[in-house]
Amino acid sequence: MAIRDSLEQATSDEETATIVAVIPAFNEERFIGSVVATTLQYANRVIVVNDGSTDRTAVIAQLVGAHVVHMPGNSGYGEALQAGLQCAQALEPEAIVMLDADAQHDPAAIPALVRPILMGDADIVVGSRFLERGSDIPLWRRVGQHALTFMTNRAGGGGTTDSQSGFRAFSPGALEQLRLGSSGMAFASEMLIRSGETSLRVHEVPVVVQYRDGSKRNPLMHGIEVVDGILAVVARRRPLGFIAAPGVLAALAGLLLGLIVVHTADARHAIPVGTAVLSSLLITVGILFGVTGVILNTLESFMGRLQAEIARAGREAKVRPHLEDLDN
Repeated sequence: MAIRDSLEQATSDEETATIVAVIPAFNEERFIGSVVATTLQYANRVIVVNDGSTDRTAVIAQLVGAHVVHMPGNSGYGEALQAGLQCAQALEPEAIVMLDADAQHDPAAIPALVRPILMGDADIVVGSRFLERGSDIPLWRRVGQHALTFMTNRAGGGGTTDSQSGFRAFSPGALEQLRLGSSGMAFASEMLIRSGETSLRVHEVPVVVQYRDGSKRNPLMHGIEVVDGILAVVARRRPLGFIAAPGVLAALAGLLLGLIVVHTADARHAIPVGTAVLSSLLITVGILFGVTGVILNTLESFMGRLQAEIARAGREAKVRPHLEDLDN
């Protein structure tokens, strides 16, 4: 009985809750109209972030009822999303949803995404393409996505099955806690890595996607960008493990080689010059890496907060005119 009451309450909450959808878009005039129109059936407001489009994306989005935020040029997926999310937070919604502009995601899944948030069971909900077999995903995409998800999870992103999904929902409080710095496609992985460092609860729900058009980005370059972003996040957040630990291992290897040099000199009365040079190099580099890792670990917290404040100030300057429009 209690379960039935909870489900009925959740359904009621979905019907009355304030939901804002954020859609980053770059040259998506082919799909943006239908995506916005359908999304408005499940969200109270739709914010389209026009990320430097050169076609009619912005015009069409506005005509069908979206509020359009114009970025100064092509700022990148992550930067566009953060600007849109900031605008959405200003509306004080109960849930915020992000989805792609290329009709890959079905807005009809928005109620399923926001349900755990409205019921208080989750702070971030990821729409996973891999929880069920409803999506026709090309093999090369499937392999690449699993590889990137493995790396994200190993970097501290939890145990999600689809780290690169662009179909997600958030509670307003979750966005306040995340300090995100990626401007490109690594934004999705960074969000999960950051959430793993907090008390934010991440849930997944199955979604079905449709690839109606070819990828506008080179898949190889996309993958390299995400991997680079993951490594950058890990290096910044865990300098002791990413920099200092290899330094310690290098120094230990150098010391071991040094012992071999000493033993050889004592036994044969000859110094293996090559081994001695390598030993000295490993010890020197190891000490430098170790000291650097300790220093970076000390500075990371301060620099992270400073970077977040600078980024927030910059985005506020960009979106302030749009916030005034939203109030009107």
